[in-house]
Amino acid sequence: MKSRKTRVGIVGCGNIFERYVTGLRHFDELEIAWCADIDVALAKHRAAELDLPIGGSPDDAIAGHLGEAALALNLTPPNAHAQVTTDLLRAGFHVYTEKPLATTVDDASELLEVAREAERLLGAAPDWFLGPTGRAASAAVRSGAIGEPIAVTGFITHSQVETWHPNPAIFFQPGGGPVFDLGPYYVSVLAVLLGPIRSVAALMRTGAPTRAVTTADRVVDVVPVDVPTHAVAVLEHASGVVGNLTMSFEVWERTMPFIEVYGTEGTLSVPMPHESDGPLRLKLHGEDDWRDVAPAAGEAYVRGIGVAQMAEALRSGAPPAASGELGFHVLEVLTAIERSSTERSFVAVGKREER
Repeated sequence: MKSRKTRVGIVGCGNIFERYVTGLRHFDELEIAWCADIDVALAKHRAAELDLPIGGSPDDAIAGHLGEAALALNLTPPNAHAQVTTDLLRAGFHVYTEKPLATTVDDASELLEVAREAERLLGAAPDWFLGPTGRAASAAVRSGAIGEPIAVTGFITHSQVETWHPNPAIFFQPGGGPVFDLGPYYVSVLAVLLGPIRSVAALMRTGAPTRAVTTADRVVDVVPVDVPTHAVAVLEHASGVVGNLTMSFEVWERTMPFIEVYGTEGTLSVPMPHESDGPLRLKLHGEDDWRDVAPAAGEAYVRGIGVAQMAEALRSGAPPAASGELGFHVLEVLTAIERSSTERSFVAVGKREER
């Protein structure tokens, strides 16, 4: 009897690779078929290390030499996302890519077109909103638990990447920085909770010109900083909700909330959407204390839930929730933040508003 599992191939065997392998193994409907990397020795090492069937090169994967897979997961660095995803789509794979969808809006738009022409599904991280806490937050907002949403605030602080990544240079190059590295997690949640964003105003700046790498297994001691490391944005949602979002590699300590949604009847406090589920809390006007909101049914959030949902979409014919269109909208917002700071003006966000 033929297996009903969806076979998944993974391109890119770097720092986040193991977390995805661990996450994908939570889903019985998925089977990891192979892994690939331009460093073929690394791919083979990771395959052996994590008990995967085979490792090889991306060219071998695209040619089918590593075995069949319906869905490919792109974990390459951000500046490679567009080309690798294009190659995979044209080779016949449905593709789910790590964030961002691409590093430019033009490249991302081209990816959507390639996916349409190839009649393949395209999905993009982040996918935290598909987990139990994310779904409970969406349900609370949509049910009117805090009344009509009026405003929202988000506060993204330093991931301290230079203290745990052996070579964090890509985080301080175009396509990285707090806006493109951590911004997608928050903007995707804001778009899902409150609808698409239609205009942005922002200011950014850069701190120190270099960063010292302190992790014990580092391969470099210092990396140059080529992107802004602190950004503050005002976001206008099409629904009328007004938000502010701070994204920073300069803030190491904090007391600010991760995300709070302010409604006519109360406030919803949403946990950090790029690590784990965390407590979801609600407080209505006039109440003395915050109360916990129960998470939606299902296991705790793990990396790869968006891949599993895309596999389900392949079976059902429904669109993926963490879709390429949502990834495109998130990228539009992030690039609008960058452009607004440069031009010192409000920037309108385009019309690709599917969620």
